[in-house]
Amino acid sequence: MVDEGQDFETAWFELLSRLLVDPEDVFWVFHDPGQALMRQDVAGDLGLERLELFENHRNPGSIAELAARFYRGGEEPFASRDTERRYTVVQAEPGAATIEALRKTLHRLIEEEKVAPFRIAVLSGVPATASEVWRRRRFGNACLENAALHDDGTSRGLAPEDVPDDPDEVLFETIRRFKGMEREVAVLVELPTGGERLNELLYMGLTRATTELVVITPPELDLRFR
Repeated sequence: MVDEGQDFETAWFELLSRLLVDPEDVFWVFHDPGQALMRQDVAGDLGLERLELFENHRNPGSIAELAARFYRGGEEPFASRDTERRYTVVQAEPGAATIEALRKTLHRLIEEEKVAPFRIAVLSGVPATASEVWRRRRFGNACLENAALHDDGTSRGLAPEDVPDDPDEVLFETIRRFKGMEREVAVLVELPTGGERLNELLYMGLTRATTELVVITPPELDLRFR
């Protein structure tokens, strides 16, 4: 069984297929073209029987509908959770305006709405080494933490099981590194306005929130969320 099959190269599938020696052997590939961040998804060209999984069980309906605008794949995902939880889009210029927008967002969530910090993930659209948000770290009473990163954004090289938890702090991570994970509240910042796989990046980032989503977007990208 292959998970995240959209990230595999054709040659990798060819090697795996050589392990199928018995006629009764089964080969499953789970893949999502909408999350093909690294390369073009080739899993659909393998000639395997196709079964569409189109129900979105992670996101509230409003968030799922927003994310679906950026989906590029098979059948459009259908939200199975009917809730009134919301998403919020905040327009801010890159730099100081984005930093201030994030400060206000975290203040509202933690101080006014009493969301526990460990339930929040701030997800950046740029590498951690280029993130002004990660360099800033502290936003009012909220502090961003990630025990897997050095202060300069480089990786500490820890295995997942060796990364200590930060149970009382807001998690910082990049959208790409947060692939396959989720948080009750996700705040997207430092989003690029172009690029070959922008739709895939936005779709994946938007679908990380299980309860509430905040998108801090540069003006150039803002209209795509309206």
